[in-house]
Amino acid sequence: MTLEDTKASQPLLPATIVEERPATSQAVRDLAERTRGRPVTVGEVLDALEDGGFGVLMILFALPNAVIPGISFILGAPVVLLGLQLASGRKKVWLPQVMRRQVIPPAIFEAVADRAERFLIWIEKRARPRWNVVVSDGGERLLGLYIAIVAAFLMLPMPFGNILPAFGIAFMSVGIIEKDGKAASLGAALGFLGVLYLVLAFAVGVQALKAVIGML
Repeated sequence: MTLEDTKASQPLLPATIVEERPATSQAVRDLAERTRGRPVTVGEVLDALEDGGFGVLMILFALPNAVIPGISFILGAPVVLLGLQLASGRKKVWLPQVMRRQVIPPAIFEAVADRAERFLIWIEKRARPRWNVVVSDGGERLLGLYIAIVAAFLMLPMPFGNILPAFGIAFMSVGIIEKDGKAASLGAALGFLGVLYLVLAFAVGVQALKAVIGML
């Protein structure tokens, strides 16, 4: 056997594997890089990430509310509409011009994109298709309606009231993207706890106000 035959009989070494960042997190990062240092409109975000569907947009708009105060109305209102569209079975994302023209300051959008990207990278390593009934066509419609309800509560200006609803919407959106019914179920539970907290906090606030008025 010649040297050439020996080389030919040897198995080829595997090519170097280059790990690529998942598409959804990469899309968020690409958008942040393109818009760095300037204001960004909600419509610009929508146009750039529309291919990611409802899920990635709801994550981007909902998740930052957990850690950045004062943005729940700007970023929460689109989630309500996105959830309702998902519930209706709509396949193409749409927002009215008044929402599309909403401007997100550069510093806020960079913080939004950074947190959304890190969450996506973390969750994409763990999410996988399972509990299919939760994320079936009918299940997605129910999740869309539930997301819209949770997002409406998310917009309330309640101290510490944004955290659980924001993470709940984010996990439900991950479930929709990755067809992971377990993640969606976790998100639904977090959303419920968040809404319950807001309702109880509001009730306590009303009772406290009545007590103060009664003392006058």
